[in-house]
This record gives sequence, structure tokens and C-alpha cells, in this order.
Amino acid sequence: MNKRIIGFLCWLAAFLIPFQSALLSTEQVSNVKGLVSFVALVGLVFLGYILVDGANAADKAKAHGH
Repeated sequence: MNKRIIGFLCWLAAFLIPFQSALLSTEQVSNVKGLVSFVALVGLVFLGYILVDGANAADKAKAHGH
């Protein structure tokens, strides 16, 4: 259950990162900031997926009963 909550928090943090303005209006923001924000978004999304999916697999294994 804790992995699932951490995974959801990773997803929440990923979508709170302000990456859109850095990628779309490059005159006002440096390209490095936009790249780092985008990489952080992708990394947090995949980390959240791994944690949530791993928690679901562990719950299914417990419920199997063998």
C-alpha cells in the first residue's frame, strides 16, 4: 500500500512541474531549464508507474492464496 501512495505522489509531483512554458516559449526561459523539467516529468511518471504497478502485483500475489 505504501508503494502505491508513493507512486501517486510521484505522478502528482510530475504534473506540478512547470515544464510547458519552458518548452513552448524558449525566448523567456533557458532551454536547459525546459530540458531538465521535461526529463524530470518523464522520470517521475515512469517511477510512479513502476511503484503503482509493483504494488498491484504484490496485492494480487497475496490474494492468490497458494
